[in-house]
Amino acid sequence: MNKQRILSDEVFGASLWLPFLTVLFAVLSGSADVMVRQEITLNRGWNAVYVEVSPVAPLDEVFAAWPVNAVGFYDPASFLATRQFSQTWNSKGGTMSPVATWNRMFPEATKVQSIPAGTVCLAFNTNLTKTVVSITGVPAAPRMTWHITDTNEVYNFIGFSLQQGASIYPGEYLEGFDGEFLKSGFFKFSGNSENQSPVIKPVYSTATVSDGDVLLVSSDTQSDWSGVLNVSPMGGLDFGSDSSKETLSIRNDGEAARTVAVAMEIDAAYGDVMLPKTAVHIRDAAVALTNAVWTPLGGAQSSAPIATKRLSAGETWKIEFGLDRRVFDAEVQGRTFGALLRITDVDGKSKMRVDVPLVGETSGISTANRAWPGGLWVADVAFNRIVTPDKSVETETGGTAKLRLPIHIDAHGTVRLLQRVVAAGEMAADGTYAYHLFAGKATVPTTAHIAMRISAVCLPTETPVIEASGGADSLSQPDGVTFAFTVAGGGATSLLRHPLHPQHDGLQWDFKTPAPSGDVLSNYKGDVKPETFSVGNEISLSLDLNGGEAAWNPEQVKSGRITWKLTNLMRQGPVTLVGDMSFTRVSSQTEIVLE
Repeated sequence: MNKQRILSDEVFGASLWLPFLTVLFAVLSGSADVMVRQEITLNRGWNAVYVEVSPVAPLDEVFAAWPVNAVGFYDPASFLATRQFSQTWNSKGGTMSPVATWNRMFPEATKVQSIPAGTVCLAFNTNLTKTVVSITGVPAAPRMTWHITDTNEVYNFIGFSLQQGASIYPGEYLEGFDGEFLKSGFFKFSGNSENQSPVIKPVYSTATVSDGDVLLVSSDTQSDWSGVLNVSPMGGLDFGSDSSKETLSIRNDGEAARTVAVAMEIDAAYGDVMLPKTAVHIRDAAVALTNAVWTPLGGAQSSAPIATKRLSAGETWKIEFGLDRRVFDAEVQGRTFGALLRITDVDGKSKMRVDVPLVGETSGISTANRAWPGGLWVADVAFNRIVTPDKSVETETGGTAKLRLPIHIDAHGTVRLLQRVVAAGEMAADGTYAYHLFAGKATVPTTAHIAMRISAVCLPTETPVIEASGGADSLSQPDGVTFAFTVAGGGATSLLRHPLHPQHDGLQWDFKTPAPSGDVLSNYKGDVKPETFSVGNEISLSLDLNGGEAAWNPEQVKSGRITWKLTNLMRQGPVTLVGDMSFTRVSSQTEIVLE
């Protein structure tokens, strides 16, 4: 192919069809409420411009005021379009045409009415002077697909997304690209005749580029490199109607370290309701592994960065955004909100800027009975260490004893250990199902549908509810909360009951003489059989809280530590079992029926 006819007469021919990837529109479809206005300067004659937004209006409206008769669109990502399976289960990739058209004079030749962000547009300015035009749409992170020029003779279109007022040398923007592109230099479109194809001409090494400019360049490498800042997801963050946490990823693809800043712009036009800044929290995902404390952004609507970080070459920065949905409780369900996230290379030479939206919908769901950590939890315990009276250190056991304990925390912070609990309820007239938690001596209605039943076979049935000595606030303390209870020697769940007498005989070893009280430790080596002793129990558990727990972001699984101290098993002193546990919240219902 003649390099000067990369986009020749065929660009505006009626034989072309829609080339744009459906997946790109799917990525952006959830962000339709956050729109920005991109201004574009059209020089006299032929222009290639980089469109950073996906216009929400049909192209007939977008180009109505433009001094153009036709526009060609180039989508480099079309070269990577594939189909996983065809109708014949063929998994080979499919290639799509890289160009499409819009034509004012011949509407029948128009092949597209919408374009994704990151599209290169080729148009002829019919005015004799420079003209400033604009496009309003949804922004997305730049994506570039590089092709090997020698094999397909296709030059690579490079669009520049820069900070306002910045101008740089092209090579500075492309820092870190692993291919070779400077051998043949950069080119741009030129030509002042609408009836002739545009030509390409070299760009001088001293020439700079500005935001929205497009250049052409050859390459010896196929790549999806997208600038020194690779931002993902490219369509931004979508909280939907129920999500409370989303992650933004920023990777430094340049060769040098650089400082990256993230700012958030909130505007009343970004959705049906304005997003309160107090609803947004952030934290560094890497730091959150050891310290998950969320940082609230506060109430000030400022354009100052909400986060900055120095990234070495190749380093990825993951920022977790948290959303406190309680601020929307009074709103009607399904109303949209949004903000614009602006990511910039602060001190690097690239001057790169990436805009992505942050969007969501108000849930309209009440947070009653959802305050963390209230609700029903299940502790999956694995005892694998023991402390005996003659030792003060934990000794690893030869095996692991596993059990589970249901624990309930009510709205007042009272923590209860349950021998059994049932979640049951009845269907209301409107078809909704509201369940209640039943434990202790409570009787489950015979007409209720049982959704869940949990029992702890290691706890005494005589005391099915055991209240902790510490409240929910103590869970994060080293000693945690403690549940104390005693299993009587004659109790039905005593582990020491004589196997030959299910209803303990209360006799001495000769099975004739009445035995004295088993709780007198001095009798332990005397005439009292071990099964006459009651057994004292103290169960202490604590959670590994990392600061990331909040009512708006209720973490449902936590790790922790548990100890179970048993007294009256040995005359020398208590025996303590030690283990780790996984603490899982299975219900946010803070109310429980006990009687």
